[in-house]
Amino acid sequence: MILLYQAPSFAENSLPDLVNNQDERSLSNPSYVLGQYWFRKLNGSTGLIEFPPAYNYLQQALSQIVPSTDLYNKTIDIALLNSSQTNAFVIPGNHLFIYSDILRIIQDETSFLALLGHEIAHLELNHYERSLELQKNETSKTLMLLLAGVAAASAGNGEATSALWLGGIANQQENLLKYSRSQEQEADRRGRELLIDSGLPVSGMNTLLTALFKQSMGANRIEFLSTHPLPKTRISDAFTIDQPRSVVFEPSSDHFLYFRATLLAYRSVMEGDQYRSFLNQHISDEQQRIYAYALSELLTQHTNKATTTLTDLDRKLTNQFIEYLRSIVAIAHNDHAKAAKIIESRLTLAPNDLAFRYLESQSGAHFSFLKSAQDALGYEKRMVYRNNIATARRQGNLASALYYKGQLEFARGNEHIAMNLINRAIRMTADKHETQFLRTKEEFSSIISAERDQNLN
Repeated sequence: MILLYQAPSFAENSLPDLVNNQDERSLSNPSYVLGQYWFRKLNGSTGLIEFPPAYNYLQQALSQIVPSTDLYNKTIDIALLNSSQTNAFVIPGNHLFIYSDILRIIQDETSFLALLGHEIAHLELNHYERSLELQKNETSKTLMLLLAGVAAASAGNGEATSALWLGGIANQQENLLKYSRSQEQEADRRGRELLIDSGLPVSGMNTLLTALFKQSMGANRIEFLSTHPLPKTRISDAFTIDQPRSVVFEPSSDHFLYFRATLLAYRSVMEGDQYRSFLNQHISDEQQRIYAYALSELLTQHTNKATTTLTDLDRKLTNQFIEYLRSIVAIAHNDHAKAAKIIESRLTLAPNDLAFRYLESQSGAHFSFLKSAQDALGYEKRMVYRNNIATARRQGNLASALYYKGQLEFARGNEHIAMNLINRAIRMTADKHETQFLRTKEEFSSIISAERDQNLN
């Protein structure tokens, strides 16, 4: 899909020239600035899912496909949003968003990889930039409605989202809708090629499109089809295009199954007391259901219930999802010794596992500053910032605590709060920290200035 993101204040005839800068990942590239801006804003949403193992899996899944693309920059940043809306989309600057509800429809890993291939194809084929070139006279009103819809969805306001998105699509001209359909077919075909080139089963694309088509025939409308039109020709194309065929069943990995259970657990919270009924309907495996029950209970502050539910989980089952959940439930239940034991065991096997390094400080077992790699993804940076805030506070280093809090707020789209925190840190800091703090302030100032040039602030 392509959700057309643009600042509401853009005039119809003053759209940035995105196509000519498509390969440049810098502040001089309007496409990159625009994407980074909305990525931060959506990362500040109340609907943002913060469960590191889920991001680890998604990052690994993308790494199987992205190297086969012709993207100038192979890094795709990711965000998971909890919503009752069924969607997935990409925005400029190589950002991918997955809504929790779409995992109701996607039940196997090959279909999920097909979804990723399709979305990555939209990025590689520059559909956002090409759409703006075609739609210069129509995008302003439509984009305002679509952006409002995304904000409402990520805040969990499903009814408002449906109305806003319907309004946005209804205002498009028929010729633009047809162009969007051609983009979808183009992304389908390129997505299949990416799966083939990556050595992944292409059958998932057929399964995905069939599942979406069946869902579109039901009573409940899904947002994915508002901006990913699904005419019957796409289904026909999926089964007639020349492609390798395999009769071998491709089982889903354990990591995917628990990734799916995680997102459905978040989604089930929206069902209130009926969360178990929702999970029973959508998760067939008993152990995965128990895991999802416990996560849902933790998310709704029923710590004692989550602790009891986890005792029903097979003790022999171990993976990063289960161990992470067991750790955070233990921490929430103030059983820090139990959490430390699980974390220590995990770090013995994987010393560089950032998720468990982060948990190590959350449990109080060990406090140390962590460094963020230059190419770290958004969720990794947020873990580092939170870890360093806790470490600085424990050491009584208020300047550093303010500095890392400023970085976290900037990553969540709160630019003005971030700048105030950084300025306070600079005023308090000793000379040895001043260069680092000032460098960050200058970086933030450059980003804010570039966004102001596009009327984004």
